[in-house]
Amino acid sequence: MNSPRPMVRPIALLLALLTLSAGRIGAGGPAADPVASPPPPWDKRLVPVPESDISGAEPGMQQAIVEARAGIARLLQSADSDPTKLAQAYGRLGALLVLREVEAPADAAFRNARTLEPEAFRWPYYAGYLAMMTGNNDRALELFEAARLLDPDYPALYLRLGKVHLDRSELAEASANFERIAAVPGLESAAHFYLGQIANLQRRYQDAVGHLTKTLEKDPEATEAQWPLAQAYRALGQDDLAREHMALVEPRTPPAKDPLLEQLQGAAQQSVPAFERAIYAVDKHDYKTAATEFASGLEVAPENWAARVSYARALYLSGDRQAAEAELDRVLAAQPDQTLALFLKAVLAQQDGDREHAAALYRRVLGLEPSHPGVLFFLANLDFEDGRWAEAAAGYRRALAAEDAPAPAGLLAIVAEHRAGASDGQSAERIAALATERPDDPSLRYAQIRLLALTRDPAVRDPRRAGELAAKLAFEQPGPQALRTLALSQAAAGDLEAAAATQSQAISMSGGWLPPAIREPMERELAAYRDGRLPADLSDEPWPAGDLLIAPPPFDPTGPFRDYPAAVPY
Repeated sequence: MNSPRPMVRPIALLLALLTLSAGRIGAGGPAADPVASPPPPWDKRLVPVPESDISGAEPGMQQAIVEARAGIARLLQSADSDPTKLAQAYGRLGALLVLREVEAPADAAFRNARTLEPEAFRWPYYAGYLAMMTGNNDRALELFEAARLLDPDYPALYLRLGKVHLDRSELAEASANFERIAAVPGLESAAHFYLGQIANLQRRYQDAVGHLTKTLEKDPEATEAQWPLAQAYRALGQDDLAREHMALVEPRTPPAKDPLLEQLQGAAQQSVPAFERAIYAVDKHDYKTAATEFASGLEVAPENWAARVSYARALYLSGDRQAAEAELDRVLAAQPDQTLALFLKAVLAQQDGDREHAAALYRRVLGLEPSHPGVLFFLANLDFEDGRWAEAAAGYRRALAAEDAPAPAGLLAIVAEHRAGASDGQSAERIAALATERPDDPSLRYAQIRLLALTRDPAVRDPRRAGELAAKLAFEQPGPQALRTLALSQAAAGDLEAAAATQSQAISMSGGWLPPAIREPMERELAAYRDGRLPADLSDEPWPAGDLLIAPPPFDPTGPFRDYPAAVPY
């Protein structure tokens, strides 16, 4: 579930209002902003914190930021300001600015807090956490090391240091920090989670299994650990265990006990408006909390229909599909032309197998928003799957003309046009042009190679060129599908012995992980190559209807609920 601005990172833990209560700006406030341009003698010690655009914030948040700046301004202009109180005021402003995702001013505010209260551990720690979460690992390392000089006994600091070193690919330093807290209550699960990932990177797969198993023993809900654990089992050749753990993967990392951040989190829950808290929860994939927060906000503003759509999305993603649909119905009863609600209702209809109703709802959305790329793509997929090739091609072309068109639309448009009657020559020209624009798209290369290798048009057929492209694809993106494509080009060029060897390697490389719909055709192709012939479906049609690699992606109703951007989330 997206908003027009990037989703807030887990930095939300920093967003608590600190202890200082700032007052309001008086009607006759100063013309100059002391926070943006500190007056003497502060100008020698403090960095400016320029004003930021807060017009998109909720009124309560705008007021909080204005009051925070006003409180700092009064202290800066006072003859006997207490540096500790001024540090707290800057810290409060920094937290609120992070809330609005204006990271540079937030960092400046934390810098000033640290200057004013240099012996306080929390300022370099908070600033380091901010730098870490925004990807500035060099700055984060500098700040965390400064914090360590002030309090080397704060356990969670070593989790943060380890994570920064890991992100910098400094595995020995990362391991040393994680090992230091591997037995600390509240931090064991997170420490072993990262130690397991390091072990995987170092190909110590049995050690990885040990660490990641400990993670899940300490916190069974840390389901993100299932992914690296599955990788370790696969590397050890234990594919059954790998598949078992892969099926349990969910995006939930182990929590870490961090009293400083927990204190701020508690205050933030009281200070941050409910809809903002909901967005933070969505960003952390905590959809149950997001639904609770949206519900809380809707008690105050029940006719905030955009928020109610977001509430429906959070309900769906937390597993309550029935309640989600009820909320969408409530929105549409009040606002029948709410396009996002209509789109999501269409997705639910398609999930239920009612393709006709879904298509009708998609078309209704297009009547309101003709360039809606998601709807154009979904409707074109329905036409494609039902064999309405001309309609599908037109739909994909309209989606491509819209902003943020789904990536598969280009290839699918060419395939649909080919099945609607476009010649192999026309298709070859179109796919070559698209491949020039998107040279790293393996599905596109796959389709191009098949056409060059298998077309019956002598003006288009070029097994040598197909082989060059297939070899390049297998080198740049090695994997079962790339090798399968290389085998096809070898067979089309008449080297069936090489094709059989390459296809056998492709099947072996998959380790049994390919879905049957892909693995079984590969096995049939291998049998044909070994018999010294092209498989029947390869000799008949370059782009057969049953080929899943040149078909719309499987319908996933979760995707639109989770990922589709909302112009106004509340």
